[in-house]
Amino acid sequence: MFKKLSKQEYKDLFNTALFSTFFHAPEWQDFLEKEFKWLKFEHYLYKPARRGGGDEFLLSFGRVGNKLISLPFCEYGGPLPLKDNIDFRNFEKDVLKEFKNIKIKFHPKILDYFNISNKRSDQTSEAIKHQTLTHWIENLKNISEQELLSSFRKTSRHEIIHAQESGLEIKKCENLKELKRFYNLYTANLKRKKTVPYPFPVIKFLYEQPDTEILLALIGNKIIAGSLFLNYSGFVHYFLNASDYKYRNFGVNYLIIWEKLKDLIGKNVIFDFGASPRGSNLEIFKRGWGGKEYPILQIGIKRTEEGLRSSKLRNIWGLLPNWLIKKLSPKLIKYRL
Repeated sequence: MFKKLSKQEYKDLFNTALFSTFFHAPEWQDFLEKEFKWLKFEHYLYKPARRGGGDEFLLSFGRVGNKLISLPFCEYGGPLPLKDNIDFRNFEKDVLKEFKNIKIKFHPKILDYFNISNKRSDQTSEAIKHQTLTHWIENLKNISEQELLSSFRKTSRHEIIHAQESGLEIKKCENLKELKRFYNLYTANLKRKKTVPYPFPVIKFLYEQPDTEILLALIGNKIIAGSLFLNYSGFVHYFLNASDYKYRNFGVNYLIIWEKLKDLIGKNVIFDFGASPRGSNLEIFKRGWGGKEYPILQIGIKRTEEGLRSSKLRNIWGLLPNWLIKKLSPKLIKYRL
């Protein structure tokens, strides 16, 4: 039912999948294994015995200690469809029987390939509607700039106008020096949130990919914010953001997203705002752009406060200098998974 695959077998079948994300790509997973010795990927081919048919799904896990996570370092995971109309209930039962201590978060698009009564709802016995969700803007191909702007919440439109009047410049990140300045903002942001940032090699690897774009906001020659966007399978994914706290009232993040959305008008893509906790300030911010809400379905581990999040060391983390946070992050990042 679940056949373990070699890396080469996974790579060969990966190219035949009906849908995949950047995080399923063999090159990304190979990089993470080389960067983090405590992380190993395992790949499986799922063939349900009940149907007696051919290949159905590829399933990719990152092993961290005794946990199997699909997939680490992202909001999404889930199997890659080689066929569509697969019975979700049976898949769920099979995967929970085969694997222990797992966590699978599904990209909402993957659910389109399952036979499930409501693809965007939790209709299963063990799967849960995790307390994270995403918002998609799906009508970019056939919408005008004014129509798109009018679909935003009034406060979002106000912030865009305010940022435009502040004399901000939006440009692409063009070199390693600018990338390091962006990363300094990112680590400072995560320090305030008492959260471990991705190590710089991860951000550098993302930046070097041909389908990745980092947009920066500048006042004069000073970089005060930036956002990293990933492009894959018809999606533009708003993956992470960083900004200078001193300019928090400038509406800079609104302007970066607006400039990116304007560039996507007329293109057959979906803008994915990425995951956010339900009811959080981040979720309220993303909801203001008028996109459609999709819950992120999860199977397996129901994460509570664990690891560094529940540790007393978290309070100390917010007091450390940036240089030390950068040095420690490669060892501690696994506690975010």
